[in-house]
Amino acid sequence: MQRVFWLIPLLALACTPSGSPPQRASAKPQDARRSGRGEGTAALPLVRVADVPLPGKPVRFDYQDIDVVHGRLVIAHMNDASVVIVNVADGSVVKVISDIPTPRGVIVAQDVERIFVTSSPDQLVIIDSTSLEVIDRRTTGSAPDGVGWDAKDQVVGVYDQGDGALSLIADSGGGPRKQVPLGAETGNVVYDAARGVFWVTVVRSSPPDQLVSVDPIAAKVTLRIPLPGCIGAHGLRIHPDGKSALIACEGNSKLVRVDLATRTLQIAASGAGPDVLAIDPSLGWLYVAAESGNLKVFDIGKAGLVAIDSEHPGDASHTVAVDPKTHRVFFPLAKGPAGAPVLRILKPAGT
Repeated sequence: MQRVFWLIPLLALACTPSGSPPQRASAKPQDARRSGRGEGTAALPLVRVADVPLPGKPVRFDYQDIDVVHGRLVIAHMNDASVVIVNVADGSVVKVISDIPTPRGVIVAQDVERIFVTSSPDQLVIIDSTSLEVIDRRTTGSAPDGVGWDAKDQVVGVYDQGDGALSLIADSGGGPRKQVPLGAETGNVVYDAARGVFWVTVVRSSPPDQLVSVDPIAAKVTLRIPLPGCIGAHGLRIHPDGKSALIACEGNSKLVRVDLATRTLQIAASGAGPDVLAIDPSLGWLYVAAESGNLKVFDIGKAGLVAIDSEHPGDASHTVAVDPKTHRVFFPLAKGPAGAPVLRILKPAGT
């Protein structure tokens, strides 16, 4: 997708009162840095591109995913019963898909041209990513939250938060469903193409929480990795090199990095109430959004957990997405400066 540089000044003037950068938390001067991985102009802190008005009520948003084929950002407007589709180039609204009760998890399956959205009390909503029309609704377990996509086996993985289980729905969401019990409550789910498994964060009735791998065809647990020091394991991403997992612990405001071979853990502080994680693979930066609105950025190209920035993109900015092509970072806010929903678009300085 081409960068649309000429839109940036116009949007900044039209949508931000002063064009000023977002409020920063108490970041140290050494937090501002330049990447050494082929992106010589990318530096922190983040700077604001625009606040773009979003439709709907000033209520909670949830997960997002980027459709790189069509250049769109798909946002679950959780408490407005809708999914909002916007253009990643400028944040302009492409379409609002209504009548999706409590949408939460979102993932774009580029290879089958579908968008999968979880919806309470027990539905997976399937949207055609080209026409943006709802084409099917399938039954899941109770209170479905996150969702993952296994492109190899064409299996959708839905974590049924209310059941503490993972639903595996075959045939691109149109086939039979198998449910795998995992614990008292499930967190997020991500497909690991290198190992051919879904990874799921699991809250146990007795500690510690766990990171669990599930075979999508056999519908069986293949590995359980204990997470001592992590309370309320929730947000989850796999490192681009496939060697480790990054986990947000919402109960005690920690970030955990788990080596998937040795099962060793490294733990660092996050913002209060960490939720959604996003990775910019070429920069090697992990964004950890939190319920407190305090964002932390980690350099995951280095060993361990190296924090390189702390910012405050907005109140309750608990959900984050990043466009790997432009490095822009997206935060849908229930209440912008005027009290109405906005999509706050930020970018690393110099990009």
